[in-house]
Amino acid sequence: MDYETAFVELSALLTGLQDRLLNDPEDHELNKPFAKEYARRLHGTFPDKFQALLDAYKTLAGVNPKPAIDDALLTKLRNTPEFKDIDANGVAKETVARQIVNVWYFSQFMDESGESIDGGFYESGAVWSLIKAHPIGFSSQPHGYWAAKPE
Repeated sequence: MDYETAFVELSALLTGLQDRLLNDPEDHELNKPFAKEYARRLHGTFPDKFQALLDAYKTLAGVNPKPAIDDALLTKLRNTPEFKDIDANGVAKETVARQIVNVWYFSQFMDESGESIDGGFYESGAVWSLIKAHPIGFSSQPHGYWAAKPE
């Protein structure tokens, strides 16, 4: 399984966005650039932990026959040490998995120090369609569009 496919499948598993990321061919194509950039930014921020989580996913999903991307696979992944990301005090932080979810929904994530990092695609975050709202402070309409009555 290649790097990009593994990241998109892992993202779908963690976020529940299977239709957007895997099942709908048009959405899948539209999300490829986001996936590539999100993976690049997450890997740059968490180089070892990101790769370890991706490798754990590849191990679980790379069997034959290929498992469904569902709750059973998520449960298996959640039981891996790579998912749990145990800190020095023995506490499971699930840092990278949480940040994969954050970047797809909000196009931002936090590094281990708590600093917020822009994912680069704020207006395309999954949260907007789920709450049936447009991104705050963003419009694809020209300035003053609100003055005209809808047709």
